[in-house]
Amino acid sequence: MITVTSRETGHGAVEVAVAGDVDAVTAAELRCVLDGLADGPGPVRVELDLTRVGFLDCAGARLLLRTEERLRARGGALAVLRPSAPVLRLLGLLGIDRHLPVGGAVGASRTGPGD
Repeated sequence: MITVTSRETGHGAVEVAVAGDVDAVTAAELRCVLDGLADGPGPVRVELDLTRVGFLDCAGARLLLRTEERLRARGGALAVLRPSAPVLRLLGLLGIDRHLPVGGAVGASRTGPGD
């Protein structure tokens, strides 16, 4: 089970905070929220707070890439904020941290593509 909350940040972005494990089963709930933002009017920047995600599997990683592609096609963007250590490790192993801005992770030196 996961908990997904979202709020407008006031600077043209929506922050989506996730708590729990994101796997093949629970990714569907997160996908509903992210699809709603990607399909909304106009471009949007989604800031995905993964501080409280203890586990992210390949289904969750695939969802991040799919969402980023959909947002980018509409002039928007996806950024991963404060990923937990296990999430940051997976993003690094899969090379996703080289394609998506990743910021605020403990011990992380890279904040985005090309940094």
